[in-house]
Amino acid sequence: MPRTETHTPKDTDENGPQVEWTAQTRAEFRRKRRPKNLALMAILLAFVVLVYIVAVIRMGSG
Repeated sequence: MPRTETHTPKDTDENGPQVEWTAQTRAEFRRKRRPKNLALMAILLAFVVLVYIVAVIRMGSG
């Protein structure tokens, strides 16, 4: 099967489109990203608490 070349637009590179980071775009990016970061933090914290509880229960019953 022959290999075909793919062409990418000139304003993009391997990592996606280039964005000029102004104060406004940076603030908008952070505003959109914050809820995702808080959700990830909550999930990780719940996992740590779960592991701690399981460890305490296992040590107490041994």
